[in-house]
Parts: sequence; C-alpha cells; structure tokens
Amino acid sequence: MKIGEIVKDSIRYPFSNWISFLILGVFLVFSSVNSINSASGIGLALSTRWALIGLIFGLIICGYQFRILKSSLIGIDELPKFNNWYDLIINGIKVIIVCIVYFIPYFFILFLGVVFFVLSAGSPETTNVSSFFGILLIIVILYIAIIFPLLLMSLVNMAFYDGDLGAPFRFGEIIKKISNIGWDSFIVWYVVTVVVSLILVVSGALIEFLFLLIQLKVIGVLLVYLFAIPFLSIYLFRSTALFYLSDDPGFLECENCGGYYQLQVGESPEDFEKCQCGGTLKHTTHMQSDTQPEGSNFDVRSFIKRKKTIILVGVLALIIIAIPVILLQNTPTNFVTTEKTLIGSYDASQLDSSRTLGTFVAIPPGTTKATIEYNLSWTPAFAGVNGMIIMGYNTNTTSHWGAPDNRNIIYTEGVTFSDDDHNDKNGILTIDNSAIKSIVISGNGVKGTVNVYAYKKKLAI
Repeated sequence: MKIGEIVKDSIRYPFSNWISFLILGVFLVFSSVNSINSASGIGLALSTRWALIGLIFGLIICGYQFRILKSSLIGIDELPKFNNWYDLIINGIKVIIVCIVYFIPYFFILFLGVVFFVLSAGSPETTNVSSFFGILLIIVILYIAIIFPLLLMSLVNMAFYDGDLGAPFRFGEIIKKISNIGWDSFIVWYVVTVVVSLILVVSGALIEFLFLLIQLKVIGVLLVYLFAIPFLSIYLFRSTALFYLSDDPGFLECENCGGYYQLQVGESPEDFEKCQCGGTLKHTTHMQSDTQPEGSNFDVRSFIKRKKTIILVGVLALIIIAIPVILLQNTPTNFVTTEKTLIGSYDASQLDSSRTLGTFVAIPPGTTKATIEYNLSWTPAFAGVNGMIIMGYNTNTTSHWGAPDNRNIIYTEGVTFSDDDHNDKNGILTIDNSAIKSIVISGNGVKGTVNVYAYKKKLAI
C-alpha cells in the first residue's frame, strides 16, 4: 500500500463507526478532566478521585488504541467496538509500560536539567547556563522526533505478536521491518503524519480561539477533546498499522470457494494459476473481514437523522460518569469473572474429509483459555491408529489445504485407542496458551462428539 493510500484510508477510518468514535471522545474527556479544567480556566478544586478516574479511562484508551492496531493488522476496516474491558485494561497497561521504557532517556535528560539548574542557582555565569539549557532543549526535541515513530512501530510490532511484551524491544527486528519497507517510505510516512497532526492541532487551537471570543472557551476545549484528539489518535494508530503491512505480499483469495492463502516472502501471485477447486485467484493486500458492515461510509445527514444514536451517546455519558464513582465507593468482591462460550460442536466421525486434513477451528480474539470436551467411541479404521489429534497454531490464516502451515504448529495433543482397549473415552483437553490462534482437529477410526469452548476474562462491573 502506497503512502497516499495509507493517508486516505486513515482519514476515512475514524468515521467507519460513529458510536466507537464518540465513545472514545467521551472517554478522552473523562481521562483529561484535570487538563480540561486547567485549559478552560474553570479553576475547580478537583480531588484525587478524579485523578484515579482519569487513570482508569486512560488505561482503557491505551488498550483501545492497541485494539485498533490489532484489528487493522488482520484487515478489519471498521473501528473496533468497546467490549472485553479486561482485555482493554491489560493491553493499556502494556502500552504504558512500553512508552515508559522508551522515554527513560527523556526522563534522564530532564533529570540532568533539574540537577544542573539546582547546582547553578545563584551563579553569575548566566550565559553558560542559558547555553546549556538551549543544548538540552535541542537534545530533547531531537530525541522525541526520532523515538516517536520508532515507538509507534514498536507498538504495532507488539500487536503483531498478540501483546507479547518482548516484541516492542526487538530493535533489530523492528529496524529490519522498516528496512524491508524502505527508509525513504518511512521518512515520507512520518513527515506526512507530522503534517496531518499539525493541521489537526492548528484546527483545535482555532476552535478554542473562536469559542474564547464568545466567552465559551470551555465548550471549545470540550469539542477538541471530543472530536479533534480522538480523530488524531485513531489516525496515528491506523496509519501505523497500514504502514507496517505495506511490505506484506498479501493474500490470494478464490472467487469460487472463498478460500484464501497468505503469500510468503519471495512468493508472487503469478506463481499460482488456480485454486484447488478450479476457481480464479484474486490478489488482495489484506484479507477482508466478514464482519465489515455495508454502507459504513461517513454520512453526516444520516447520522443527524439517527436520533436514537444521539440519545444513546447521552445515556452512555451518564453511565460513564456513574461507573467510576460506584467502583470507588463499592469495590466488587469478584472483580474478574470468566465467561465460557461454545465455539464449535463436531461429529467425531466427520472431522476429516477428502479435501481437508481435519476440522479448522479459529480461536476468538481475547480468549485466555480453550477446552476440548470429547466423548469418543472406537470404530473400525481404514488404516493407522484409532484416535483424535489436536494441533494448535499461532495463526488463523489457512492454506489451500484448509489448515495453517505446519511451521506455525506450537501445540499437539491427542487421544488414542490401543489394539486391546476399545472402551469409550471421554474427558477434557485444556489449551492454556493465549498464543494459539486456531486449532485443527483430526480423527481416525472414532465416532462421538467433540465440543470446543473458549474462555474470556471480564470485569464484573
């Protein structure tokens, strides 16, 4: 994807889901109450409770920005929804940890400045002091200018590895990724990002100034936090994810059966003539999501006419105000609950077919644990050992064989019948590994049922 396409997509992307966009704006308001209070000149005496409320909403916002990266990487072209709050908060904590580590040199530079200021207090050599702080300021500006795009790339690298905290610090891998895309493209993308950011910042300042003229500065500040800052935030993370994918060879999608194959490095669409089913293969830069709604383009008139949406946002704002207060006054005894969901029920005798090597099951995002509950009976097999085999993969992208590449296998477990033991077998296999994105269940000489469940942790609010 070219830089121009990345910019156009990232500008349209915030309007793909107005509900999520407005929720993010409301959350930003509550996470920045102290800043809004100072910027608008209200001068309210806010308690430390508001700081705690701001911290909670800040974690959710960081987690949502991380979710934008993840959903963009898998080809979803709509703003993700606000759900699975536990996942948002955990990922928000990870994002903040990464940011703190990347800005340790920045804090060290500030510390040096404070120490020098204290030591030079009362010194007559004001020229030397001014020169030192001037050099220090230049170093700080250069450091932020260099580290900010690398920080964005490190966060998207963490999203690519599903939240692995080691991924943002694989500097060699991140630099290699940028080199593969091209340093010239990286610089152009960064310059364009800075320009877009400056345009939004100037627009926000203009809005505040116009409302200041009519003695309503607080309204101008609120509008900036509700619309301008959310737009900039979404744009940054969307464009970063798309830039990260710009060296991806893409996918081949069959126009007949709908199957798809992820091209590997060095492979070209011209290397493949037709799908195994005989259908024509179409090359695409990323796999289209089945969840993308039709008619998601931005339409102001249709939004204004949707009165229910506006009412919903108003009610949501009231709920958002009430939730932190309730949490602070009445801490729930069971703060985290586990939700169990059936994601597939299968006939053990039909797990394999003439066209596939087993039954493919995608693990839903946010799953912390999966279980396979089986009730199997022995039945004559054509060849081989009677039983069931489960293979776990760190990807949910399948090849033309109906399963991911064998190089992505990170888990193997099975249930077998011996020659002298044909008794029924039932039990539960537990997959306690969040890195597993999909499983393939194969059966040979067995009948019965196999049920797959996914477990997710949720905040009990």
